[in-house]
Amino acid sequence: MDPVRHVRALVATWRGRFILAFVVVQLLAPLTYYIARRDPHDERYAWRMFSPMRMAQCKVDFSVDGQQVPLYSKFHEAWIEIAQRGRFVVIEEMASKLCADNKGKRVEVSLDCTYVDRKPVHYGGQNMCEHPNL
Repeated sequence: MDPVRHVRALVATWRGRFILAFVVVQLLAPLTYYIARRDPHDERYAWRMFSPMRMAQCKVDFSVDGQQVPLYSKFHEAWIEIAQRGRFVVIEEMASKLCADNKGKRVEVSLDCTYVDRKPVHYGGQNMCEHPNL
């Protein structure tokens, strides 16, 4: 069994080249996620059952001009649950909706996360209408 001969036979046809390119893309796609990720709570390509990040718990609070927003009256329960896992994209979208509903007002988010394997971290504190990224 000569693996080089099998690879040569695979790349000799257009179908083989397509299959090889497809497999390479599937193997490299997760690497781009790990190299360029901004949200430490986003583990799309991780083995979540072994990850201590899955045990992270975050307390998320929104305020509009200093008044706390009752989250369950403004957002679906699923969004709130994902926000409580600390997912930046969801929290930023929730803030974007509050900014759209309250034009000209200051929308702040406070995200306090506790972890199993490290110290607690605080995110937020800025006007999300002016600076929409956590």
